[in-house]
Amino acid sequence: MNEDETDRYRLSERENQRIFREQIVRHELSGPRPQRRPTAVFLVGQPGAGKTALGSKVAERLEERGGFVEVDSDLYKPYHPQYRELMARDDTLMARYTAADGRAWMAQTQQHVREHRLNAVIHETAQNPEYLAGQMDAYRRAGYRVEVAVMGVSEAASNQGIVNRYHEQARTGRGGRLTVQEKADLSYKGIPEMAQLIDDRRLAHQVEVYRRDETTPRYRNKLDEQRRWQQPPRLRAAVEAERARPWNAKERAGFTRTQAKLRREMGPGWKTRLDRIDRLARPHLARTNGADPRSAARLQARHLRIRRRTPAARTFQGRRLPVPIPRLPVARQAGADQTRSNRPAAYRRAGPER
Repeated sequence: MNEDETDRYRLSERENQRIFREQIVRHELSGPRPQRRPTAVFLVGQPGAGKTALGSKVAERLEERGGFVEVDSDLYKPYHPQYRELMARDDTLMARYTAADGRAWMAQTQQHVREHRLNAVIHETAQNPEYLAGQMDAYRRAGYRVEVAVMGVSEAASNQGIVNRYHEQARTGRGGRLTVQEKADLSYKGIPEMAQLIDDRRLAHQVEVYRRDETTPRYRNKLDEQRRWQQPPRLRAAVEAERARPWNAKERAGFTRTQAKLRREMGPGWKTRLDRIDRLARPHLARTNGADPRSAARLQARHLRIRRRTPAARTFQGRRLPVPIPRLPVARQAGADQTRSNRPAAYRRAGPER
């Protein structure tokens, strides 16, 4: 796919703004009440880092303070008039086709939020650290309390999260959302740079670092009344330390199970991507954090044995044959967007069917 093909699906500025006014504002931005001192919480993590648990916690807190707007470019892409067509044509490329309009709608949303002084939960990947720093400063200058929650998740875990999310969505038959790999790589690189800018420029009133599926921060710092950090600023160091730390037994076992499932259920076209994830995970699987080194060695050996035992997807005359998929529990068959259905009511997204 070339740049011209991507641009072919980009809406005109006039049409983009019309959809924002007539549809996105009505479905996504109505409801929250204006605040005298609104709060903007930036949830920052590379794609696949797993922000759901943390997002639910933030949503519940802001819902008690007059409600909030969820700001996320992925939330607006289904408003593209050709979204369903693009999903049916090639769900792995949908993100490329709708990215420009999604970013434009996100920028308009942020302007609307600040003008109406609404609380906001802003999903960011920090692909452009300077741009993100400018957005934080814009909220601060508009009188917002700015909080930043950063996911400290390794590259191996987040890349596996991208593939696993796509697989779980696609197996429902309604198509999946696959992050463009170069965008994920750019995000992983940009987050530490963003953290350094926050430390240096004091862009947020509070900063925290979280692990996947945890709601208690592993690092926290705040500005005092003189806008000085209460503790030595170490946001970047905290993010990098969490990314590099040894995986605990639960994390190692979870990674191994998921990787084996993906190799068993996905086709040979995913082998290169899954092999890369294995290479990225190797240091985490080998390190023990004080545990018996022999246990880590046995776990890594088991991981490699599973890879060798996992059958490749069957083919006949060049065509892939389906791999049997276990029947899902009834609760998992209710809809394709499990993330949405598992969130509290305050955090569920409104708008057209996804």
